[in-house]
Amino acid sequence: MAYTTSNPNFDFGGTAGNKDLALKIFSGEVLTAFSSKNVFLPLVNTRTINSGKSAQFPVIGNLSDSTDVKTHTPGDDVTPSSIGSNEQVITIDARKYASVFVDDYEEAMSHYETRGQYSTEMGNVLAKKVDKAVITQLDACAAATPKVGQPTVNADLVLGATPTANAIVEAIFDAAAGMEGKDIAGDKVCILNPEAYFNLVQSDKAVNRDWTNGNGGIDTGNVFKIAGIPIMTSNNIPAGNWGYIFTPHAVGVVKLLDIKSEANYIPEKLGTLMVSSYAMGEGVLNAGCSQRLTVA
Repeated sequence: MAYTTSNPNFDFGGTAGNKDLALKIFSGEVLTAFSSKNVFLPLVNTRTINSGKSAQFPVIGNLSDSTDVKTHTPGDDVTPSSIGSNEQVITIDARKYASVFVDDYEEAMSHYETRGQYSTEMGNVLAKKVDKAVITQLDACAAATPKVGQPTVNADLVLGATPTANAIVEAIFDAAAGMEGKDIAGDKVCILNPEAYFNLVQSDKAVNRDWTNGNGGIDTGNVFKIAGIPIMTSNNIPAGNWGYIFTPHAVGVVKLLDIKSEANYIPEKLGTLMVSSYAMGEGVLNAGCSQRLTVA
């Protein structure tokens, strides 16, 4: 049954001012939780559109120094090179939402505050959903066939069944070397699952002060960079993968509706419906810009 709002000013103390203030707090709590839990979205190519159902992202290949840099003969015309270029159209997916209904009577009977916890959990679950959508595209990017002019790299770096902390360090260096060797554009970032990340903290190379200069340690449980690549962690990485090394050019995300929150009192239900939603789409941009750390 569809919900209707008969008296939008009734809830949150009975005045519009109180309702507006409470809605701002609710929206802020959702956004704070989303921002703190969402790891992948800020690290890929993102565009926001005001209307429509899709957006175009440019996909440009590379020129070759052996064939596209030419020697000029005085009096001859310049011969332009042909550079591979295309566009990737990314379509908005169906709107996603998380919602909770707060019954007036049950809330009055409770001896603890619940709305703040509800809004935090809604932000957390939306962040998880978005992260997993981006990860799906990172997998697709790693397996994608390069378009004309795009470089290729080894998509998977297999660490073995029980990789050591130093093996993870070596794999990150291998990924950095492979991507730099193929002129992969963009700043690289590495996101590991918690097991791999906290193994890395115990590496005698990653945080040892004989090898590094303040790169984290066992006391803080942090490691900041390997091979110049920032290291982060997420528990949304699927089983079988230990992490990803990628650049922003791997995945494109188009936003039609950013995180939006509403809270409406429903007289027929004697309670408040809290809803947070978004409308986004994701897609692969440049093959070769995503590598996976996998286990055998």
